[in-house]
Amino acid sequence: MPTVAPPPPKLPLRRILQRQRAALAPAEQATLSAQAVHHLHTQRAFRNAQHIALYLPVRGEADPRGLRQHALPKQHFYLPVLSPFRDSRLWFVRWDNTTRFRLNRFRIPEPYPDYHRSRPARWLDVVVTPLVAFDAQGTRMGMGGGFYDRTFAFKRTRLQSRRPTLCGFAYHFQKTDHLQRQRWDIPLDQAVSDAGFFHFSTGIY
Repeated sequence: MPTVAPPPPKLPLRRILQRQRAALAPAEQATLSAQAVHHLHTQRAFRNAQHIALYLPVRGEADPRGLRQHALPKQHFYLPVLSPFRDSRLWFVRWDNTTRFRLNRFRIPEPYPDYHRSRPARWLDVVVTPLVAFDAQGTRMGMGGGFYDRTFAFKRTRLQSRRPTLCGFAYHFQKTDHLQRQRWDIPLDQAVSDAGFFHFSTGIY
C-alpha cells in the first residue's frame, strides 16, 4: 500500500498572524491603520497625554504614525530604541524633524540612542505598542523578544501600575479569544484596531 504522508503541522498562532498581516496589500494596510488612528486620537486619554511613544511599522504591522497629524501643541512623540547596554530593554527617544535614524541589529529603523533626547519609560503618558495578537483580557503577544515586558516590568507594582498607559495598536483580525499569559507578561491597558477601541477594565465601547 502507498505510504500516506502525515498532515503538515499546524502553524503557531504567531506565525499565522504574521503571515496574514504581511499579506495585506499596502492600500489595505493604510486604510485599516487610518481607521485605528481615528479611534485612538479621539480618546480622552490620548488627548490628555503629553508624552506619547509610537513605533515605526515593519513587515505589515498596523501603522500608528498618522497619530502625529492629530497632535496637540503640548504633545511630544518618542520612538523605541534598543538599549545600547544590550540589557534587552528599550529607550524612548524624542521624534521630531531633527531626529536622526539608523538601522538596529534587527534591521529596524530607530533613532540614534541619544541619552539627552530620551525619556524614561515610567515618565511617558501613553505607549502605543506593536503586537502580533491580543485578547479580551489585555494579554499581548509580541515578537517573542520580551523587550516591552522587561522595559515595563515596573508596572507590576501597585504604585506604578497606572503610568504609562500601554495601548496595543493592531488590525482587528489580530484580536483572539484567549492568550496564555506568562508570569512575566505585562498586559495592555487598552488596545485599538480598525474595529474600535478596547479598554480592558470595561470592554469595547
